Amino acid sequence: MRKVLRAVRWYVREMTGEAAYDRYVAAHATRHGDHPPLTRAQWWRARDDARERVAHESCC
Repeated sequence: MRKVLRAVRWYVREMTGEAAYDRYVAAHATRHGDHPPLTRAQWWRARDDARERVAHESCC
């Protein structure tokens, strides 16, 4: 049962982007440990802005 719940939790975190923020924080700590990472809200905003920028660049 634990194995199934763990798999469901992993799947939900991957689908919602929750795991992506955790990966960002881990990578930031190894590369830029001298200053704090973006907050969760700042990171989501930057991610959304980047996606919109790419969408507009590839269109028309």
